[in-house]
Amino acid sequence: MEKEIVVVTGPTASGKSATCDIIANDLNCRVINCDSKQIYRGVPILTDQPVPVRDIHKLYGYVEPTQNYSAGLWLQDVKREVQQAWDDNVLPVITGGSGMYINSLVNGISDIPAIDPEVRKTARNLLESLGNAAFYEALVARDSNAARLHHNNTHQILRAFEVLEQTGTSIFTWWERSPRIKPFENCEVLVLLPPRNKLYDKINRRFLTMMQTDAISEVKYLMSLNLPMHAPVMKAHGAPEIVQYLQGKIEFMEAVEIAQKNTRHYAKRQCTWFRTQLPCDTRFFSSQNEIIDHVLAQYASKYPKTHTQPHN
Repeated sequence: MEKEIVVVTGPTASGKSATCDIIANDLNCRVINCDSKQIYRGVPILTDQPVPVRDIHKLYGYVEPTQNYSAGLWLQDVKREVQQAWDDNVLPVITGGSGMYINSLVNGISDIPAIDPEVRKTARNLLESLGNAAFYEALVARDSNAARLHHNNTHQILRAFEVLEQTGTSIFTWWERSPRIKPFENCEVLVLLPPRNKLYDKINRRFLTMMQTDAISEVKYLMSLNLPMHAPVMKAHGAPEIVQYLQGKIEFMEAVEIAQKNTRHYAKRQCTWFRTQLPCDTRFFSSQNEIIDHVLAQYASKYPKTHTQPHN
């Protein structure tokens, strides 16, 4: 059987996960996570993981919040899960909206030397003491190319600083020197882009629902781990605002409104990224039904639904 992969991506709250679960009802497939926050254990509500997680779901809630993790490690994990799906003759459906993970999936990762733990610790301590804005300015002062990075993308600016500190060379130079090798060849990328008003309404409603369930308890759990605010899991939508609320710095509704606004802005940046950074043969859809109809039309005859339990 031909080795095929379907990627269903889109901005936060666009309905990617629900779309894939509906597809899985009619297709023999495995749903593999491509969201950099949904990998973390103990925060299913905060990160909007599938509830309950079914046997078809892979790479959800399996990384400890305290663990150092990267797109490179995720790519190793996803290669394993994709190969297992192929071995089981089921279709791998990779879903999530993290640009860093999507980029590594469709374009590969440059071969940059491993960062020494002490260099990583020094960089993170400096970020913690300076804050994002001053840390970004210090990075750009040493590497003008870093101005191409967004100052609020903590992961990217931290990574750029670490590489510069470790090697003395800009991360952009490393990217140019080391041609990326695509991990998969036959990868169909489908993007769900609902109308903006519907997307923003979903974001607002979803965050209210999160706050009324266990999101606050999950953030209390993260705070009990004494994680720095720049830790990846602490960047989950709503986490910084809930921390401020729990610390008594802002009121409950203020936390809700700020988190909703920040998440809407993030979704807008995601939409721009999807339109400009994905392969030219990427297909865009405005509704769940359009994607579902397309996937079933393309793959249902090749991967008919069976009652065989997937590999665990």
